[in-house]
Amino acid sequence: MTSLFGRSVFTATPVVLLLAGCVGPSDDPGSSARELGRGGPGDGPPAWLSPEAGFIDVPGSKTLGPGWASRMFYSFLPAGERPERAPLLVLFNGGPGAATTSILMPYGTGPRALDPAAPAGAAPIANDASYTRFANLLYVDARSTGFSYERGRVHPADCHGEEQLYVADAADFIYVLLEFLGARAALRDNPVVVVGESYGGTRAAVMLYMMQHYTLRADGLGVMGRAPPWLKGKMQAHLDAAFPARAGAHWEPSQVAEQFGWQVLIQPSLFGVEQAMYEEPLARADPDLAEHFAAPGASDRFDVRRTVEEGEIVAEHAARAMRDPEHLEALLGVGLSAIDGLAPPGRWPSSRYFWSGGEAAAAAASERALRAELGALGADDAYWLPAGLPCQGYLGDRGSLRAFEEVLPHTATFITNARHDAAVYTEALPVFFAERSGHAVEIDMSLPAGAARPGVVRLTGGGADIALRFPTYESGHAVSVGAPRELAEDVEAWLAETGASAPR
Repeated sequence: MTSLFGRSVFTATPVVLLLAGCVGPSDDPGSSARELGRGGPGDGPPAWLSPEAGFIDVPGSKTLGPGWASRMFYSFLPAGERPERAPLLVLFNGGPGAATTSILMPYGTGPRALDPAAPAGAAPIANDASYTRFANLLYVDARSTGFSYERGRVHPADCHGEEQLYVADAADFIYVLLEFLGARAALRDNPVVVVGESYGGTRAAVMLYMMQHYTLRADGLGVMGRAPPWLKGKMQAHLDAAFPARAGAHWEPSQVAEQFGWQVLIQPSLFGVEQAMYEEPLARADPDLAEHFAAPGASDRFDVRRTVEEGEIVAEHAARAMRDPEHLEALLGVGLSAIDGLAPPGRWPSSRYFWSGGEAAAAAASERALRAELGALGADDAYWLPAGLPCQGYLGDRGSLRAFEEVLPHTATFITNARHDAAVYTEALPVFFAERSGHAVEIDMSLPAGAARPGVVRLTGGGADIALRFPTYESGHAVSVGAPRELAEDVEAWLAETGASAPR
């Protein structure tokens, strides 16, 4: 029996996992991509980089998921010093369908941030724990969430659920990332760190698996099934441009991981419902969560220290900031008029995939200030939505877990353990690894170099020697909201320890 943080965790109640096989997708580019952004970066390496925001058109797919092209929103904030040498953090929330501009972008990561203790509507304040102290930040909203919108009208009949939709979702983010890097020579060979919260853990693992294994056949991506037909060519073109000394060579997963080999997983969901089934018995036995499970609904499951109403205030604060032109510009670091594709007529044709007809009216009523600033929109469109789901619901499964396991040997991995999160009980992950991975599991509570909070999970055996950074936070699900300074300090130290921040 091993004790973690003073509690016995290797006495798990047995849970039967439904081992769902993953048969992967075949993707069709559907439409050509073009980038809309601020500043029109060229091929020559600039002496400096500046904040920008814009849109990147991603293709639809006939078999992977949404059959229509979408315009995905990004916001970029450069590192305060030597951005051309700093790692690029690609940040996204999960859901699926949760806007990155609702949590990770406005709370705790950028140079200006919302104060979760302030009333909804309060202006952003300076954040002296900004991640721009040590990294470049690229925030991306998933299809039809946040500021991302659809190109033309969309119909449920155009959703294609033949394959696992989490593959299509990950492919969208890979497309955006490679387009972004391709247009910015100064960042093209920087270390890339994917930072995913909640379902973003599934997205991060699948993204890294697809990129690290890009040379596999488009109709047989192993763990993930079929890959989008553009993946191999687009990845090869990127690697050739970023590392010309190796141009034309096919890269092995460990070589791709030299650039795409870091993941920060904030309270990650890695295999969906099966993970939740495994976690629940352990979570119910945790004394810190006992009161929540004894009186369901009395507290917010994402942070059991607060009421549901208090949690809604945090969400409302972000929603008001995204719909307030002045507050939004402060968070983005750019003027709204500089964002091509945000306002009509450059926005048209555009629409949103609404879950219900009432959402359109609610959005229109709540974003009057944005519409007054940027222009009116159609009845089936909105400037910003906190959540959206362009096709039927999807989560990770056994296939996404296998993708996570496949990337671990080549990928530096940081996982948060938030003590007050009843939605994703990450303290169950070491238990899972011990019982299901075939590796010996050791909890190392010594302090890694430069770290303030201990916690490393070591997986050994079968030739593996993998260290997963696993610090604990007095926080709920959104650690960037509940413990922003602590998370920033630990990520900074971990990036230096794993070589992402080393001089190049």
